[in-house]
Amino acid sequence: MKNTAIYTSVQFVGHVLSTTPLLKESVEEMSDWGIYLGLDKDGDDIAARLKIVSSVLLQAVSSKDVSSDAATLKVFTLPEFFWRGIRGAYFNSQKSIDEMYDKISSGLTGIIKNIEKQCDLSNWLFLFGSILTTSDITACITDMDTTLARVGDDYLSVYSLLKKNAPINSTSGVSKLLKIIDEKAAADNNYDKELSNLLCDILNMSDDLANKKVYNRCFVYYREKANSIQKEFKSKEDFILNNPSADKGVVEHYLQTMVDYPDVAAAQNPVQTLTYSTFDCGGLNIGVEICLDHSRKRLLGYLSKGRIKELDIQIVISCGMQLKKDSAATRQGGILFNCDGEYVIRRCSKRRLLPFPAKNLQL
Repeated sequence: MKNTAIYTSVQFVGHVLSTTPLLKESVEEMSDWGIYLGLDKDGDDIAARLKIVSSVLLQAVSSKDVSSDAATLKVFTLPEFFWRGIRGAYFNSQKSIDEMYDKISSGLTGIIKNIEKQCDLSNWLFLFGSILTTSDITACITDMDTTLARVGDDYLSVYSLLKKNAPINSTSGVSKLLKIIDEKAAADNNYDKELSNLLCDILNMSDDLANKKVYNRCFVYYREKANSIQKEFKSKEDFILNNPSADKGVVEHYLQTMVDYPDVAAAQNPVQTLTYSTFDCGGLNIGVEICLDHSRKRLLGYLSKGRIKELDIQIVISCGMQLKKDSAATRQGGILFNCDGEYVIRRCSKRRLLPFPAKNLQL
């Protein structure tokens, strides 16, 4: 098949910053014993984040390290959970309209159009991290919700007791146990294995009972065309585990034990999304996965079932995920790129990738 792509190279620009909850490093590396970072009011929080993006984008497009060649596709990415707010998700007042997603996407579009007054962005593809929104209130409204609100606290109480009585350094932090469940890490001993199994059973039960639906979507923009990619699989560490309120019956945050993701193909989705997470960009077939979807081989699964064609570029935005060779859905010589909000990247590397070479990787 003849290659009709208008690009001969690609350059990735990833803005890497931590999008994990507060206290991740200060309380035994347990990100789930913490709170979400954000301003008190969703509107103020979104405005502040838009201001950050505006500054970062202007720096990126003005950088001398970024190619000005029209044959080079520039791909700008933000990590998962960049947009979530102080409660863990932005709240919509009605189910039929996702006003918060619209507010963020229109704000991002406005930033692009403003920068376009002084810079040519026709060969830029933007993936603005992930946006978490919901129309379900955090407060418990049923007895089952009240039980689920206590599940995280109760587990942490048991964990603390067992850790205190276990041999020194024999029990890992909760964040490590969650990674063991998500197969991002291996258990070092029987304590880790048993505690992670217990936590897994608790969270699986919670997933089956959870009735608060939160959307996790990536806003994609290229040449005045906008798309939305929605995350399918919920990691065991996507939300905080405990209830920060002193009263276990009062819930002000979206908790891991109470939240689940809506079906990607659900008809009542207020935002039109790409069911198979792929799209054409200047003749290139591009696919996007959000964190655990990559580990679960979502795009590769679509490819094996004949629902998508082999990808030229596969992009993973995440918070705690690394690229996996056995999850690649690219053609021979295709490219994979990851922008993560948890792992620390110590240095920037330059590497040629054929047949669409990356002239440099700017982080």
